[in-house]
Amino acid sequence: MAIVDKVDAGGLSAAIQRTHADVVVVGHDAESERDLYMSLLLRHPQLRVLAVAADCKSGCLYDLRPRRVRIGTISAHNLAKAIRGPARTVTSEKTHEVH
Repeated sequence: MAIVDKVDAGGLSAAIQRTHADVVVVGHDAESERDLYMSLLLRHPQLRVLAVAADCKSGCLYDLRPRRVRIGTISAHNLAKAIRGPARTVTSEKTHEVH
């Protein structure tokens, strides 16, 4: 692992493009920053954003993760549950990630 750059938020996307970063570590100041992270992830889908709280005691990891979730037997009930909520509650089978 290598730290390849240090930039302010305005230069983040250009730095990601230039360095081909896999992970970006950012200070997490406000919930509104989620929009910035989502924008970065949409432009750089391979990216993971680690947002660390100001007290350095907690944080959040943002990433785009395509996945396939088995919903079990097709029924109106299972389809509605899969559409309305987390699909993993529909069946006890494991989630299968797409790689």
